Amino acid sequence: MAKPAAKIAPFPHSEPVSQNSRDIVKGHFSNELVFGVVGFAGSGSSTIAVQMKALLESEQLRGGSFVVCVIKTRSLLRTWAENNRIEFDNNIDEESIDSVVALQNLGNRLREHHEDAAAAARLLIEEIRKERAAATNTNYPTPHPVMPDGTRRAYILDSIKHPAEVELLRKVYGNSFALIGVVCDEEIKQKRLHSKFTGSGIKQIDAFMKDDFKSIHPFGQRVGKTFYLADFYVDNSVERTAEHPDKNWEVSEVLSRLIKIVTHTEIVRPDAHETAMYFADCARLSSACLSRQVGAALVDANGSLVATGTNETPRAGGGVYGESFLPEKDDYRCAFHPKPGRKHCHNNEQQQQIIDEVLKKFIDSFPGLQDKREEIKDILQSSRIGGLVEFSRAIHAEMDALLSAARQGVSPKGARLFVTTFPCHYCARHIVTAGVDEVQFIEPYPKSKALELHDDAITTRRLEWTPPSAGGNQVLFTPFTGVAPQLYRRAFMKDRDLKDDATGTKRIGEPDWGSPWETTKLSYPELELAIMPIQEP
Repeated sequence: MAKPAAKIAPFPHSEPVSQNSRDIVKGHFSNELVFGVVGFAGSGSSTIAVQMKALLESEQLRGGSFVVCVIKTRSLLRTWAENNRIEFDNNIDEESIDSVVALQNLGNRLREHHEDAAAAARLLIEEIRKERAAATNTNYPTPHPVMPDGTRRAYILDSIKHPAEVELLRKVYGNSFALIGVVCDEEIKQKRLHSKFTGSGIKQIDAFMKDDFKSIHPFGQRVGKTFYLADFYVDNSVERTAEHPDKNWEVSEVLSRLIKIVTHTEIVRPDAHETAMYFADCARLSSACLSRQVGAALVDANGSLVATGTNETPRAGGGVYGESFLPEKDDYRCAFHPKPGRKHCHNNEQQQQIIDEVLKKFIDSFPGLQDKREEIKDILQSSRIGGLVEFSRAIHAEMDALLSAARQGVSPKGARLFVTTFPCHYCARHIVTAGVDEVQFIEPYPKSKALELHDDAITTRRLEWTPPSAGGNQVLFTPFTGVAPQLYRRAFMKDRDLKDDATGTKRIGEPDWGSPWETTKLSYPELELAIMPIQEP
């Protein structure tokens, strides 16, 4: 016979708690937001920072407007150089590209000096502390934390240049941090830079753009990788000035949507293209490729999902490994290959064999180069030979999606393809041949020669484009804009009441445990202490 449940005796001398745990946690929210901005040279990241500031200050937002501070990385770099007596010419002609190259080099020196790829973010964090101290009348500098005072504040960081900076800012500010990626057409970026730096040649500007994407300096900036980490993307390809406004300029409207998502001023739900890219990102996560994870989603003209794909090793019978219930012993992907000596990237293996073969022919023909063997090998490795992708065992995500649709008997003609990374030239020709109308992507892929090899069949200019299914003669390859996959759940989850239960009238309530964008002012050990009043005598 089961024993009766033991009764819990009341605490004979306990005092009632003045607040419940939810109110204690909410009472320690910082009420601050931090927005980083990342964009390639010429994309106009400062324009986005200024516009974001204006919207946060002026819009009728839920909970009120923000006190906003824009912090420029380049200003902090100059101050750092001056304080540390590092040689830097502040008088370089602003119309010369030498001025921004000098700032690039200064950022490299900062990271190298501290041996910290996130060093610039540390300057930004320190400046946030200074701004908060000034706003709260706190003596500065101080070895103690500068605590938020509950005022609604937003800090906009212009601009972020390295993935390590994003990682640090996310670790420090948690859900209160969001990264905005600035999308811009390649030709527009080049045009802006040529217009701004009139005294600079095309080769000099092209070299600057290449270094901006990925510096050869070991502590150089990595805007290409940083851009991929954004939470939200906005297109700034359209020119707009006070004298020449463009009706197609949608930056303000797009950024307003982000602010509505953050503040819950209105009910916002995903567009079809945001959902499609979310599907692509979900597919990406299943890849076990040792080089990179890429996902793709094929949707029809109505936005309905047709097929997904990932870069993965093909499996006999159709499809790829990892998408069926095979036992572990039958998984032949490179990461899990059951045969000894096969757990490695076969593409890298073939690259090295080619490099060794070319090197041997050089040394055999020119024996005097023997002493330069390792140097020549490094040069070959850094050349396009080291970028060959044709020997990978994995099928690419785009091809996996197209072939998956074919196995289901669904035509890709007139469909849209969403890919987490820009398609390589191998996939591009199949995408065109399959009859796909449009490709949207997030991460750039400089190795791809798709635009160069297929400029007759591919365009990047949306405003001048007619879909092939509607009589056009080019497939559109365009950057993704809107809510990025990693923000999708937090942006669109129904985490609060949206109606009055008695009347059914729409009413946006507050989440029981606060906004998903909030971060507490306390560390978790301090928060543990704050909720300790309930104790047994």
